[in-house]
Amino acid sequence: MKKKKGVSAIVGYVLLISFGIVMGLIVFAYLKTYTPKDALACPEGTSIFLKTYNCENGVLNITIKNNGRFNFSGYFIKGANSSTQEVATIDLSKNFTDQNKTLGNVVLFSLQNTNLMGPDIEMNGSFNLNQNLSMIEFIPIRFQGEGKNLKMVSCGNAKIQEEISCS
Repeated sequence: MKKKKGVSAIVGYVLLISFGIVMGLIVFAYLKTYTPKDALACPEGTSIFLKTYNCENGVLNITIKNNGRFNFSGYFIKGANSSTQEVATIDLSKNFTDQNKTLGNVVLFSLQNTNLMGPDIEMNGSFNLNQNLSMIEFIPIRFQGEGKNLKMVSCGNAKIQEEISCS
């Protein structure tokens, strides 16, 4: 009788541990569905280029060009008073002359959630200035996703900074 008592205790522990492992696997599989998938990011060949600019009567006129391999739909534009600043802090999108094409602090080419600006296409923009600028920064944006689940994605890896002279 003593031998059977020891075997039943071992069987009980084995069942308890097995039950704990199975429950852990079930909880893991359930919680795994809540973790986010890969983050949306711009393709490696996205690029923007400041072709020309001029400052006249308090207005900054720019011409940008898509010199990358992928379309994009707009850009963040910021400026700085000093060319020695590493980060541009003045948001110029609020001064865009065509306010119908801005969404928050983004200048868009179209409000239709489409990546309109293809490779080798140039676009113009005008911004009212109320201060001197020594540097300007562009970050292109794209709409990415599947089907109707398009999300705006900032292409931080394609950011450019250009020294300018606007007074």
